[in-house]
Amino acid sequence: MRAAFLFDPDRCTGCEACRIACGIENNEGRDTGWRTISTFNPSRHPELPTRHLSLACNHCDTPACAIGCPAAAYDRDEKTGAVLLDAEKCIGCRYCSWVCPYDAPKFDDDRGVMSKCNFCAPRLSEGGEPACKAACPTGALSLGQRE
Repeated sequence: MRAAFLFDPDRCTGCEACRIACGIENNEGRDTGWRTISTFNPSRHPELPTRHLSLACNHCDTPACAIGCPAAAYDRDEKTGAVLLDAEKCIGCRYCSWVCPYDAPKFDDDRGVMSKCNFCAPRLSEGGEPACKAACPTGALSLGQRE
């Protein structure tokens, strides 16, 4: 069994604490773009519900990004279940982002290669939890187990 993100849209307020925590943990405080928050009914029309969706890499069992990568730059960390990208192998072709159904891999303009959520694998391997999950004040983002 591997850890997996669980998301409860009924608890999400759209505060973006998860997105900010990701940038603090992984990119010296700058937004990584790895976690996105989409708001449905952003104008808050009173006749419609307002919902938020916090989305990042799902570290799929059969990751399309890895299958679509011609440089074989993706590998799974067996200890944490994270699908990791080796930037040294990445050729920046963006094929992985084209095939990912969650738009998880992002092009890093500064480095000319792709980047993506690493599931905070170093934190998980030490018994911790991803920064995004730890920062969620409402419990909308949590960890579960995937068989």
